[in-house]
Amino acid sequence: MCSSHKLVRCNKKDRTTLLTFKQGVTDNFNRLSSWSIQQDCCAWEGVHCHNITGRVTKLDLTPPPPGLFKPLAGECNLSLLLGLEFMQFLDLSYNDFHVITSHDNFTASTLHYLDISYQSITTHVDNLQWLSRLSSIKYLNLSFIDLHKETNWLQLVAMLPSLSELRLRFCELNSILPSLNYVNLTSLKTLDLSSNNFHNELPKWLLNLSDISHLDLSFNQLKGLILEGIGQLEHLQFLTVVELK
Repeated sequence: MCSSHKLVRCNKKDRTTLLTFKQGVTDNFNRLSSWSIQQDCCAWEGVHCHNITGRVTKLDLTPPPPGLFKPLAGECNLSLLLGLEFMQFLDLSYNDFHVITSHDNFTASTLHYLDISYQSITTHVDNLQWLSRLSSIKYLNLSFIDLHKETNWLQLVAMLPSLSELRLRFCELNSILPSLNYVNLTSLKTLDLSSNNFHNELPKWLLNLSDISHLDLSFNQLKGLILEGIGQLEHLQFLTVVELK
């Protein structure tokens, strides 16, 4: 329950959006049994609302601890949730969605935190163009989502001016775009690109991440030596480049 404030009432538009999302997923364990019109949606499982306006600001559908693992499955229509006007926090990690669909026709989101990591081993997203709408995003985790077709992933995340933490572990990425000299990720502090399929030289654009403190490139097949200029990253505290060839 998002609040004990008895006057809070869920916004009808937000309630309709959540119910539409529920209809599209497979809930084998009845985790969303509280999601019904008989109960105010601010009291639904995983839903948090603003204490005064009743607008949905947070949705956390991470399953219970491993011993009680009860994932949601089927198809996840991410566009519906990203279209919630006042959503700031969205966590769908550790479920079993086989495909995550989204379009870039929703209103620019106020979302600060998005985690859809660790889904089914075959989970993929239909495209990443919707990322450009997340102008307020600070934390983005797509780890274990198959992104091997997304050749412009770096250009898309570079359009996010507030992004400070990016995790793309085990995403089947094939190119780290070594020819690029500059990428506008100056606010980035944590970058995890471990366990992908990079066979390139270390890219020069990494040297422009002036505020980076955590960089993980481990378990790739990167070539060459660590660039001398990496010493210019004065805030770097954690660096892993295991299996550098």
